[in-house]
Amino acid sequence: MLNCKQASQLASRAMDEKLPLWKNIALKMHLILCRSCTNFTRQLQFLRKASRRSRTNLDFQLTEEARQRIANALKDMQNG
Repeated sequence: MLNCKQASQLASRAMDEKLPLWKNIALKMHLILCRSCTNFTRQLQFLRKASRRSRTNLDFQLTEEARQRIANALKDMQNG
């Protein structure tokens, strides 16, 4: 069984590459049982979507305050 650190690393990798079947299954099993990692995965997906949108929509800009909140949240996730 994966721990949360391993699951978050796999979730991040899964956004950029296809995971081997056994790693994908292990990640899905962990996400079924772990609400925190499920939330983290959703946040990753949201940030990726927002990032892509910002490249195509010049009207979409984050405020400096929003950027700082995101940076702080990511630091907190890495440390805790």
